[in-house]
Amino acid sequence: MKIDWASLGLVAVTTVVAAISIVGIFALGVAALTHAPAGGGRPHLLARAAGYGCLGVAGLIALYGIYLIVPLFH
Repeated sequence: MKIDWASLGLVAVTTVVAAISIVGIFALGVAALTHAPAGGGRPHLLARAAGYGCLGVAGLIALYGIYLIVPLFH
């Protein structure tokens, strides 16, 4: 049995980068939603839209990862 260490390293690095990206995008979304200005107006709407957008992107990335893992979907 031979282990392809280069491929294993590539998978490990890709996993770490993807995990950090998802957590970072999700955290930006939560921060945008919790630190939005209290009053109404344009900044409030932009912060909420950015927050929900970040949460949506993080969710789509997670769903894509599940799609790649589950062979039934291919």
